[in-house]
Amino acid sequence: MKENSNNFWTNLKNKNNNFRSKHFDLSEEARFRFDILNYKIDGMIFVTSVLIVPLILSLFIPLVADSNSAISRASAFSILYIISVSIGMIFNCIRNRAGFFKGGYLWIYMFILGPQIVSIIIFPLLRVFLKGNVELTNSFASLITMIVTEVIIITLALIYDRKIFKRVKETIKNKWKEIILVTIICTALMFIFVTFIIQNLIETKLIGVGESNNQGSLVSILKEDKYGLNVKIVYAIMLFILTVIVASFCEELCLRNSFNLNASNRWLGFVSSSLFFGFIHWGPNFDFGHIMSYSAAGFILSGIFLYTKGNMTFSWFVHMLNNLIAFILIFAI
Repeated sequence: MKENSNNFWTNLKNKNNNFRSKHFDLSEEARFRFDILNYKIDGMIFVTSVLIVPLILSLFIPLVADSNSAISRASAFSILYIISVSIGMIFNCIRNRAGFFKGGYLWIYMFILGPQIVSIIIFPLLRVFLKGNVELTNSFASLITMIVTEVIIITLALIYDRKIFKRVKETIKNKWKEIILVTIICTALMFIFVTFIIQNLIETKLIGVGESNNQGSLVSILKEDKYGLNVKIVYAIMLFILTVIVASFCEELCLRNSFNLNASNRWLGFVSSSLFFGFIHWGPNFDFGHIMSYSAAGFILSGIFLYTKGNMTFSWFVHMLNNLIAFILIFAI
């Protein structure tokens, strides 16, 4: 009986491996490698600096900081977060200098630290242009900062990280049927499991939490009656550019491709990149009520990346369609 059970699972595993090889294998030049670095040293330093330490900080700071001083809590977290990531980046650069830029290790660090640098330029300029309107300045500056940062990352990756774009190009050309099928199935899974079950049923109705801080900050301008139609149209166009066009690709480039390169172990990368995707949406705002929904979305996208043999093309299309649906629902509801 035990032998029959072992044979069943072995056959099932072999069929699954054959299926993945048939539908997701690429040329040797375009294949993703999960084991480039030493995960016991490089991978653990990376995960500790970008996820574990910031995660502990996000849980610890609200306990010791004044609950009425949200700005101070956020500022303290941001400063310590930057320090932690910067230390990890320095260690990574020292140990893997040859491939740090061209190998794709840098993109995740730029994704985390880049907005801090770009915002130093964007915020003062918009503050002058918008005549000191704090709400408009914060909303537009946040969008523009992320768009500029992510366009810079994509441009640098296009110039220096040729392998990733060869992978995307080859996948779109030779695996377009698989892209369509995976996108439809996994987007439906995201909507049913994340949006309907976790977000609507568990978080909203069972736990009683409202709209996430991340979502609220993105759509607040569109819901305000005091702003004219022109302002809302410009903001909506910029929001579309960020969420649907730029962020979906850049987040997969950084949070799936670059993250897993640095983790250098498929299971360490799978778990930590999933948690990190959720963390960047709830952690900086201490939005603990939405841990489940954002983390679940991260696990689905990372699962797609893992199952398709490290090909971010598939998770990118799922991410993009999911963001497009979410963008449409902003105006439909």
